[in-house]
Amino acid sequence: MSFQPVLPLTGYAGWRFLERTMERQQEAFNKSQTTQKELDYFAKNIGKVTSADDLVSDYRLLKVALGAFGLQDDIGNRYFIKKVLTEGIDDDKSLANKLSDKSYYNFAKAFSFVSADASAVATEKDFANDLSLKIEGAGYLAVMTPSGEVAYTRNASLQRDADGRIVTAEGYTVASSRDVGLLPVAAAETETGEETDTDTDEEETAFSGITIPDFVETVTVNDKGEVYGHFEGGGQGLLLGRLILTNFSDEKAEEALAVLGAEEADAVEDVDAPPVDRETAYFVVTEGSGYPISGPALEDGFGSFKRGEAVEAQEVFDTEMITAAFLTRSFELAVGEQDEGMRLALNIDRELVTLAADDISEDAKWFSIMGSGPMRSVFDTAFGLPNSFASLDLDRQLDVYKAKAKAMFGDTSVSQFSGDEMREKLIKMYMIRSDADTGAGFSSGQIALRLLGG
Repeated sequence: MSFQPVLPLTGYAGWRFLERTMERQQEAFNKSQTTQKELDYFAKNIGKVTSADDLVSDYRLLKVALGAFGLQDDIGNRYFIKKVLTEGIDDDKSLANKLSDKSYYNFAKAFSFVSADASAVATEKDFANDLSLKIEGAGYLAVMTPSGEVAYTRNASLQRDADGRIVTAEGYTVASSRDVGLLPVAAAETETGEETDTDTDEEETAFSGITIPDFVETVTVNDKGEVYGHFEGGGQGLLLGRLILTNFSDEKAEEALAVLGAEEADAVEDVDAPPVDRETAYFVVTEGSGYPISGPALEDGFGSFKRGEAVEAQEVFDTEMITAAFLTRSFELAVGEQDEGMRLALNIDRELVTLAADDISEDAKWFSIMGSGPMRSVFDTAFGLPNSFASLDLDRQLDVYKAKAKAMFGDTSVSQFSGDEMREKLIKMYMIRSDADTGAGFSSGQIALRLLGG
């Protein structure tokens, strides 16, 4: 059963009641079964979207996506929405940039990963987003530099190179489980106390790594480091290989490891080296670090692989920003089904906070209000402007808005509505004039008294 807000009163008295009970009512709405079903579906399926077609063809996904930006009425206009998404926001001539209602711009910005530019980048198939990982717990990745030197790093932001191999951002080949026997170890002592060099010849230590074939469309990596390639149309996926982790025999190995290339840097005079970031730097073994021990993640004390920053940013987008916006706007719609004036008041109370703080000119802020149907409706009603006012020249409308704002609020700016007191005063004017326009039976004198607080 869908949630129905409790609105026992109309007009400004009803608004005051809604303000007092807002937190409880919003919470009840958020927990309703219908709402949770919509959000659960969105969370489970938005990660499968890779194009504008994917999004607009899924009604339930599109409902949440549009609803988060107050664009739910456009759900039937899929060609238009696809055009907004595909053109994106980078081109000044794109549809989202040309529309006066900036909700479309914000929508296209949030879903920019399906724009034409994003799709073009995706065709390069470097899989940088799929391979954005981080190491949680103990362990380093073993990598091989172009010179054949083996280094170790905790920086697991990986990608696919031109030859198809999984490499670091610097192009170093990452070792896989097939390379465990080829990893060099530090000098070890024999039973007689003599040192023996157990490093393998350079030719033998060339890492095979993991190769991603050209026909693979997407890549996933689980916490064990198993890399799966997926073909067009989905499916279980093909196991391409397994990343491994390396630790060191000495408990204080981390302090004893040397930064890759440190000797060359020390040879250069007057070089102020920045502090070492141990989560991103590359290291080589020393006698003090002990010998490397490599193995699979989640085994023998090794840590695990987790999704990294690039993917986490997508998760924040899914679960936080879109979800919160959808819940807020959906509650407003539920209120509007009983009282449209209350919905408009809720909308402007929220929208004006963001607009007033925006880093654009005051004129641009007024033009944004003119381009937003819900906000314009509140201001036009509060200012007592006729329906024909919207047909005037925009510059003339701007002058009138400023003059009305100066007369009623003492300032011509939109920024003055950043404070709760001014927004409340605007909403009170809107509610009282709206009652009068709907025939609530007030005389002109009564309306004047109510506007003055009488």
